Amino acid sequence: MWTGDNLGTWEHMAVGVKIVLSVNIGGFSFAGSDVGGFFGNPEPEMLVRWYQVGAFAPFFRAHAHLDTKRREPFLLDQPYKGIVKDILRLRYSLLPVWYTAFRETSVTGLPVLRPHYVAFPKDKGGFEVDDQYFVGSSGLLVKPVTEKDVKETTVYLPEDQVYYDYFTHHAYRGAAKGKQ
Repeated sequence: MWTGDNLGTWEHMAVGVKIVLSVNIGGFSFAGSDVGGFFGNPEPEMLVRWYQVGAFAPFFRAHAHLDTKRREPFLLDQPYKGIVKDILRLRYSLLPVWYTAFRETSVTGLPVLRPHYVAFPKDKGGFEVDDQYFVGSSGLLVKPVTEKDVKETTVYLPEDQVYYDYFTHHAYRGAAKGKQ
């Protein structure tokens, strides 16, 4: 299921994350947005961010209206082409995580994408977090960047356990009441 004919805007990218989380809770785990937006011509930074969002959605596709400018990854200039290539490789390297999450969903009924209140139901501080999520029970915590010119963001870490940056392997520790 896709989130509808969205626009190639930062706002539609951000709301798409919330929609995908909502429909996962509603039992539609194979969901995602049209990467880049169905209508419009996103600038390269936005298109790269949208690929990052899409790579961590169960349903991942770049799809656009016939009247939009062509935006296949190989048509992008560097460094954007290389960044999207790395995103696509990361998505494929994580296929075992996705297959496992879908298998869990078919057996337990828990969603593939899990908001904090699903993964940590006793952590009241995470109830309002609707812009980051876990992929199945893998422990992979995703916080998409959906705003222009943002180079870093704050992540809410629930529970008193260790979290690792996927790329740097730097360890972070959550707190009993959650931590930003």
